[in-house]
Amino acid sequence: MQTLVFVDTSALVAKFLEGDEYHVRAVQEMRRLLREGRQFVSTDYIFDEVVTRVRGRADHESALKVGESILSSDVLDLVEIDAGLRKEAWKLFRKYRDQKLSFTDCTSFAVMGKYGIRQAFTFDADFTKVGYEVVPQRRE
Repeated sequence: MQTLVFVDTSALVAKFLEGDEYHVRAVQEMRRLLREGRQFVSTDYIFDEVVTRVRGRADHESALKVGESILSSDVLDLVEIDAGLRKEAWKLFRKYRDQKLSFTDCTSFAVMGKYGIRQAFTFDADFTKVGYEVVPQRRE
């Protein structure tokens, strides 16, 4: 059985946009994780954020290419946020009132909880705030 890793918006944007400050690290980390036989999981909410962010930082054509790449990927599974996951995410959003987390972050945490995923591929420190392991390790 492959070990799952959750892929966040920041990792996908960095992987696809060469001008992103984390681009090289994202590409290297993705290759390393794939060599280890890891399977990537993300959500439709993350897909939305990635395409929107690429559109804002690059252009429409780039956003289309990124979207098509994600939708046709055989190494990244997208989980749709259904009513049950949305309800769980809302509970988490209420629970973490002392943290500046987005609702999308909480949907990611709900999916990670449902599938027993403990590790996130991200450049966002929010995952560590609630106890998840982050790859690549943050450099200070």
